[in-house]
Amino acid sequence: MMHAVRVFVFFLLLATGNQASSEAEFEWGMAVLNIGQSVDAHQEQLAVQNALRILGIPFLATSDVDKAVRRAVVIVGGVPFNTELTPAERESLYAYVEQGGVLFATQVNGNMFFPLFGLNATATSRTNFRLSFTDTSDPVLRYLDHPSERTVSLGDPELYLETIWTTEYSPGPQTRVLARYENGSVAFTRYGYGRGAAYALGPGFKETTFIPQIAKSYEAARKWINSFEPSGDVFRLLLRGLFEDRVHPFLLVHTIPDGKKTGIVLSHDVDARESFRNSLDFAKMEDSLGVRSTFFVTTKYFSDDADIDYYTSDSVDWLKKVKKMGFEIGSHSVSHSLVFDEFPVGSADVDQGNYQPAEPTLFGEVSVSKQLLDKDLQLDTNGFRAGYLRFPNELLRVLEETGYTYDSSVSAQYVLTNYPYFGFRERKLEAEQSNIVVVPVTLDDSREFLTAETQNDALRTWMEIVAANADNGAITCLLIHPTDITYKLETERRLIQANLNETTWIGDVGSIARFWHDRSSLHPIVKKWASEDPVIVLNMKLSDIPHGQSLMVEWTPGGTIPKIIDADGIPVNVRTIENDDRLVILLR
Repeated sequence: MMHAVRVFVFFLLLATGNQASSEAEFEWGMAVLNIGQSVDAHQEQLAVQNALRILGIPFLATSDVDKAVRRAVVIVGGVPFNTELTPAERESLYAYVEQGGVLFATQVNGNMFFPLFGLNATATSRTNFRLSFTDTSDPVLRYLDHPSERTVSLGDPELYLETIWTTEYSPGPQTRVLARYENGSVAFTRYGYGRGAAYALGPGFKETTFIPQIAKSYEAARKWINSFEPSGDVFRLLLRGLFEDRVHPFLLVHTIPDGKKTGIVLSHDVDARESFRNSLDFAKMEDSLGVRSTFFVTTKYFSDDADIDYYTSDSVDWLKKVKKMGFEIGSHSVSHSLVFDEFPVGSADVDQGNYQPAEPTLFGEVSVSKQLLDKDLQLDTNGFRAGYLRFPNELLRVLEETGYTYDSSVSAQYVLTNYPYFGFRERKLEAEQSNIVVVPVTLDDSREFLTAETQNDALRTWMEIVAANADNGAITCLLIHPTDITYKLETERRLIQANLNETTWIGDVGSIARFWHDRSSLHPIVKKWASEDPVIVLNMKLSDIPHGQSLMVEWTPGGTIPKIIDADGIPVNVRTIENDDRLVILLR
């Protein structure tokens, strides 16, 4: 465990121009060293930064080696080929590690870097479908304590002959092997070079975290739903383990509202005639427990071969009662089609008057459903979930242009992450990142998983998943179809009651999406001189700090609470929660 009472030294310049203590070694924090100009290099750079932002790790992104090596940890954004750095820049990295710095890189292939990483040779492959962590003692692996984290999936060998690109390492005799692929070749190493260390990871962050976000992960999910699937999160957690081990005092922007340990997000898909009436029963149950949920409503106002027209005036009356109780209403499309992901994009000018559901379009399903809900319920619908979790290639672009702010149309297992994230406007890596927050679905009552006979087993599985996500500060999103008000309602009630405690946030999808969006604007840093208590500086005024935001900082029980100042230098009064070796600081 780390202790905040240690004396840490930083390479800082005072306003007077005098250098800090001569014992100073590194500035506070982590740097992402961006190398390379290719498309692949750029995508890897963005993927590394995305991984750090999801976990709330502050960092400096730079292509200047001299700036990067002032930090305690350097993550290489890009692929270390021999041609990417000048000889002088390479020497700077060697000297940095030799003097005590920590370097972390993926896909190390340039042989001029081999001595630094303790490697003899490397090879690339597209046939590695599993990666298992074999060394349990290294601090970088501190969060990998679940069987599904110790062995992760990189693709399904029963469906594909090839999967993501990976690098296989041939390490030297003094190099520690931290992970291997299923064929026995080495996937992850640590080498002590001088007073520092260099880590080499075989898969890149683009392959392990970005590709899954566009739902093109070679079917790496070991189950489609109702399971703990961290195969993408594991690689992010390596960075968190490294950060907390090497940067002192460590500081994170917390991932859960109100400083809680984990979050359960409640949602319902209203896509059957009886579901409208039953929604009120679910709302009353949740209200009695003091929690809120989101009801994603299908606005099917016409009959076809698939189903009747169940979005009627009576249905709207039931929804009005749910809304009056303070529950969120989202869109679940117009048609709830099994082939929604195949619909053409269509025109953005569509409305109910000119939309032809027999010739469906993506804009039509997204825009018309929002128009109906906005008109009938006097609201501004900003959340969407596709029927059957079908995900069209341009869904987020269309949602953004139609006025939505978040989407929940993917399973957490399919995108290999249990955290919300900002998705791509299109399902391709070359696309721009969207302002749409994606909240993945983790638990689902459909496909006969939850029945009157299986409710105890289902609840046990759900509780295990919630606990596994809690260990990583991740959320668990529940989807219940309100087609039954007996065993379904009772199972959800039991799940909520079992988690009504001081450590679990429970709420609707829109609330977690707004929290995640607001969180992205918070960028605190630690400023500390030798022998002084840490000062945390926020990048915004106190009045602009979003509600529900909190920080997590390294801590020793009985130690001094860090001073928090806003962008104007004004001290911020905070509430704190002590938690072993870390202190949760609630900003508002």
